[in-house]
Order: sequence, then structure tokens, then C-alpha cells
Amino acid sequence: MADIIKTLEHFGLSTNASRAYCSLLKSNPATGYEISSQASIPRSAIYNVLNKLESMGLVSGMGDKPKRYIPLSPSSLIEHLENSHQDSIEELKNNLEQMELDEEAFDFWHIHGYKNLILKIKEAIKATEAKLFISAWKREIDALDIELKSAEERGVELTVFSFCALDKDYGKSITYGLDENALRKVWSPKVIMVADEVTTIMGSARYQDNSKAILTQNEAITDIATNHIILDITLAGNRLGFDPNPVVQRVLKRPDIHLDRLLDTK
Repeated sequence: MADIIKTLEHFGLSTNASRAYCSLLKSNPATGYEISSQASIPRSAIYNVLNKLESMGLVSGMGDKPKRYIPLSPSSLIEHLENSHQDSIEELKNNLEQMELDEEAFDFWHIHGYKNLILKIKEAIKATEAKLFISAWKREIDALDIELKSAEERGVELTVFSFCALDKDYGKSITYGLDENALRKVWSPKVIMVADEVTTIMGSARYQDNSKAILTQNEAITDIATNHIILDITLAGNRLGFDPNPVVQRVLKRPDIHLDRLLDTK
């Protein structure tokens, strides 16, 4: 139940309101006194909490002397939260679009913490329309499984590079097949992702709150990130004995340029 309470808090409910709702899920209908006792909420606060939940449409009161409460069912709660937050997001989006902003001021977005990194990568993958390149370790690729499969299903050209052995292939996958746990003993995980040759996310993928990464649409940084992935794929081809050029062509902004031909001119 602690996880449910914590999640409800993310949706704007207070700790006491979350406790009261969860208490009602387990035992209802119930009076304010009963909810107060079961949820460890002070009696002086319980009716303010229940009035707030009623106003939000999450509980309903019945009768009088004593008044009893029943909660919105879990499935109806999910639907209620989805609808209310979607309406809020649309309203915020419309209001923000009316503001005059300097887009260059948002050129770099600093991402703090592993969970925020994965969240931002998922958002970027969902927004990708044509091409996605990503270099990451197995843990991060596994965390992105749903988004990567969805992107592939809607026709996004995926190119995945990893030093680690992966359980699945997404688009064109290149890996060294190394054991991730052994690799972590000698190297710190990083992630580089380029979406539609425009949006780049790169930085530390340590599972810590103080890990840092950036999200940017700066063209120079995107070129650096893309070239880094190309270099990793090229070196992998040399070391693993395969021709990297077909994969590199997927990543290059100018796929008509063949690296071997450029090298032959030297």
C-alpha cells in the first residue's frame, strides 16, 4: 500500500488523502471515525481530508449521523486521473503556446538522476518519426523495451549499439556480447541517443540520483553524438569481423557518402 500512496501523491493527493482513499478501498462504506482509525489520520483532520476527496470526485458520502463514505473504484480512479490530467496538460499546452519565448534559451536541458534520464529517453522515442540511433547498455535497453518495439512497429528505423549482450534485437542491433555485470566492474555505463537527427540525449547512466545527462537540439552536439555512434559501430566491425558500412549508412546524415571511398582517396 505504501507504493500506492506514494504514486497517488505524484498525482497531487496529500499523504492523508492517499491514506484515506486506500483505507476505503480495503473497508467500505466507513465513517470518518473508522477511516481516521484505520488510516492513522488525526480525527481533527479527517473530515477536511474527506471533504477534499469528495470535491475531487474520488469518494462519495452517503447518509447522515453518521455519514459513511465509499471510494471510487480503482478502474474508475485511473480513468478519472487520466482524463483530469489530460485536460490540464491540454490547457497548459495551449497557454504555453501563446507565450513569446526565446527557443535558444532552452537549447540544453540538464537531466538529473537515472529515473529522469529514462523518462526523457522514453519521451524522445515516442516522439521519433523516422530514425533513431542509440548506444546503451543492457539495463537501459531493457527499460526502453516497450518504447523501442512501439517505434519499430510504427516504421521508425532503429539502429542500436551496445557493448553488452542483448536479449532482443531492435531494427539493426550491433553488440559486443559482453556480460554487463563484468563490464560494470571496469567501466561506468553511458547512453547516447539521437532521434530524427535532431534531438540528442547523452550522459551518465549510473543508477543514482546524482547521475547527470543532457537533452539538446544543438546541431553541433547532435553531430558529435552521431559521429560517436558511427565510430563505435566502425570499431565493432573491425574487431568482430563484419562490414560496418551498411550500418553506418543508416546513421550518416548523408548516406550517399561511403567512408571507404573517402579513405581510398587518401
